Amino acid sequence: MSAIGAALGLALLVLLAVTVFALGTMVQRALQSGDDVDPYEGVPGTTATTGITSTSTPSGQTGSSTSESVRVVRPQAASASSVLKATASNSYRATNLLDGDVTTAWNEGAEGPGAGEWVLFEFLEPVVLSRIDLANGYQKDADRFLGNARVRSLKVEYSSGSTQLVDLLDTEEFQSIKTTRSVVEWVKLTVVSVYPDYEWDDAALSEVRFFAVTD
Repeated sequence: MSAIGAALGLALLVLLAVTVFALGTMVQRALQSGDDVDPYEGVPGTTATTGITSTSTPSGQTGSSTSESVRVVRPQAASASSVLKATASNSYRATNLLDGDVTTAWNEGAEGPGAGEWVLFEFLEPVVLSRIDLANGYQKDADRFLGNARVRSLKVEYSSGSTQLVDLLDTEEFQSIKTTRSVVEWVKLTVVSVYPDYEWDDAALSEVRFFAVTD
């Protein structure tokens, strides 16, 4: 009986050690992947303050290598110059850019590859934006990303009257635009040009996220 008890005790100790190791691994992975957490998930309006490190980006007018305290702000409304007609399984409305899901997208619905088409974001209150992160193209899957037109040049207009012309990379990675840091109530993104070699001439963006300077 004592031998059986000892064996059971040893088995319980091994099980406990494995459980502790697994929990430690899960915590470590969660900490390492913190930057991948959707900052908009379940949070309407303006979100809580968080610390973000800006990243380098494709255009000379974008990006930053410094760290600062910023807060994520979610626009209260998004509208577009045109929207591709929805199908039974997919919609392409402007609000898809704010849903925290890169597999949904805004696809413009005008004739041609989308030059001049725009999407407008309105904030609940005036903010000073630090940067804008966006996911280019339609990222539902590889075929759609390569098949739809991806934005090459983008005009960024602010309610303050300032504008920027930025170049985007032809990649599925998030890209950061360093803003003019003026007080704004809305931001308008207009497609200037797209990358060649697409199958469907519906320019698309999959996600846009705004980061404001903290007070």
